Amino acid sequence: MLLPFVRELFTDVEILPGFTRVASNLKEGTGRIRVSGLTPTAKALLLALLRRAAERPLILVVSDNRAVEDFLPVLRGFAELTGASDPEGIVALPARDVLPFQNLSPHPELQEERAAALWKIATGRASIVVSPVAATAIKVRSAGYYSDLARAIRRTESIDIDSLLAHLNTVGYLSADVVEMPGQYALRGGILDVYSPEAERPVRIEFFGDEVESIRRFDPASQRSSNPLDEALLLPLTETPVSDELLGAIHTRLSGKRITGSEEIVEAAVRSGGVTTFPGWEFYAPVAGADRSVFDLLPRAAVLLDEPDTLRSEFDRFWSRVEEAHERSGVGNLVRPQDLYIAPDEWWKSVAALTGADIEHLGITRPEDADTAVNFLTQPTPRFHGAVPAMLEEVQKLTGSGNQVMFAVPNTGEVERLADIFTEYNVSFRLGSRTRGGESYADETSYFAGEVLTTTLAKAYVPDGVLLPEANLAIFGARDLFDESDTVASRPQRQKSKVSAFLSDFRDRARHRPVSGPERNQSGRRQRGIHAARVRRWRAPLRSAHAPRPHPEISFV
Repeated sequence: MLLPFVRELFTDVEILPGFTRVASNLKEGTGRIRVSGLTPTAKALLLALLRRAAERPLILVVSDNRAVEDFLPVLRGFAELTGASDPEGIVALPARDVLPFQNLSPHPELQEERAAALWKIATGRASIVVSPVAATAIKVRSAGYYSDLARAIRRTESIDIDSLLAHLNTVGYLSADVVEMPGQYALRGGILDVYSPEAERPVRIEFFGDEVESIRRFDPASQRSSNPLDEALLLPLTETPVSDELLGAIHTRLSGKRITGSEEIVEAAVRSGGVTTFPGWEFYAPVAGADRSVFDLLPRAAVLLDEPDTLRSEFDRFWSRVEEAHERSGVGNLVRPQDLYIAPDEWWKSVAALTGADIEHLGITRPEDADTAVNFLTQPTPRFHGAVPAMLEEVQKLTGSGNQVMFAVPNTGEVERLADIFTEYNVSFRLGSRTRGGESYADETSYFAGEVLTTTLAKAYVPDGVLLPEANLAIFGARDLFDESDTVASRPQRQKSKVSAFLSDFRDRARHRPVSGPERNQSGRRQRGIHAARVRRWRAPLRSAHAPRPHPEISFV
């Protein structure tokens, strides 16, 4: 728990002329602005503060999934330190790890994460979205489509159980005799057990007829119920619910045939034709009516581009790989890359018309850009490599010059470790985080804090520090002080669905089987084994007799 005074340390940042200018531009929606001079850590701090000042959602576009993984926990750390944003509202929308036209489905964990993110975006629960440029180019459907992926179950309301089970089946849940893992459900009489992804525990829903009589969490090991709830949220495991309409649309495009008529006729044609899912079918979902981008799901959001030159290079490289995969597949004009993605030229044109900012670490400000460019002065902090006397000397030098100094470390043990060091060397400090609650370690040691300018020790994931001379603020991170291994071990980890973990392990095991012609995913790793979101019998899509003979990577029979 952070103490209130910690948030006051960032007040001077919010009154910097550069900050107020950027915040005003985003708030008023007066086009795009160039922001330069920000280190990676400074970007995370400014983004958390800008969300509050701009009073609108933000979408940060980065180069790839690795950039998302590195940036997101730091951003959440600053959201907590500043109190400017709810960490739960900071959402990652990852890119898929394989390309279309390769007969490979995206990793189950990525599908689950994308489904939850799109639901949060569509329902307005996302305040900051961090996403790779390739993910923002995927064509999506309306906000109403994604908001319908989850189900909220409330006590005393009436629910059609059959409709609920049908929905769970379409969004990736599996029926089981006993619910033990996320993504499973079991119905026994008037009792429905279901384990939603991202939930701490499964819930047991008891019905009296169609009315929800009670909702309780239960222990999947002992099956004992506890913790009554008024509401349970059942999140999806996939962004592409399996339906006859969707499969029929995909079949129509890939076979070159057209199915028309009533809903019953379409469903009958799909069933009689044996159309089903196949590895990589999720990529073709946009042909069923996706005609917009993720920016349209958050129409009030300001779009921030992290290092635009890098994004342009990454997008061009990605698009070239998609076009090459399409050419090798033999799909031809039945489905083109621009049917699934927004092409680079169109993407850049649409972003240029949106309110936002281009953020650069090193930017060259030209005279003609003076009205649309802001430069910040930020610097990386020095690293001490465990040299405690040098660290304390730098701290005393900074505080003596009128700077506020903060040490942000990722766990309570490191906070107490720093407190011991400061105490041993008789250096003034105050603890910004309660460590054990009530009469805590913090209460016992913080009596050294007696000066107006004293060092603050707080718990937050900020691996690399930053100096902001204009705001008289110095923030040291864990990597500035301790070994790299300590920081990595303390990095916050996203809770992984056990279904995803199982399928991941299963797929990784399959990598060791001798196969020919291995593919590589977008991160450069070998991609083998089972790639479907759920383990099911594979059946290839149908092919028109007049369609060109496909490449062996994708087959139509």
